[in-house]
Amino acid sequence: SAEAVFEEATVALGELLAEGPGEPVERELRVSAQDLPSLLAEWLGELIYLAETDAFIPERALWIELSEDSAAGTVAGQRCAPQALVKGVTYHGLQLRSEDGVWHGHVVLDV
Repeated sequence: SAEAVFEEATVALGELLAEGPGEPVERELRVSAQDLPSLLAEWLGELIYLAETDAFIPERALWIELSEDSAAGTVAGQRCAPQALVKGVTYHGLQLRSEDGVWHGHVVLDV
């Protein structure tokens, strides 16, 4: 599902940023954009912002709800300094699509 792509992207970003064990914490996220691929970019962009400003490292999405132009959810993670800083999400090659009932996503991060 599209939600599963968001969940996997959240986990992958957390693995990239993870430094070590920290204080468990949850964050509510809400983003909006004009289409599903842009929503994925905005979702990851918000997580990158939280890593940089609040030392929040995402580990997993507890729930995600998508509509045509918004995404909301709760992300569990830890508070610790990120090991790598990600500058942002690029729109180059950005994809989120269903093909034969299987959802695929592609995101390039600027590090």
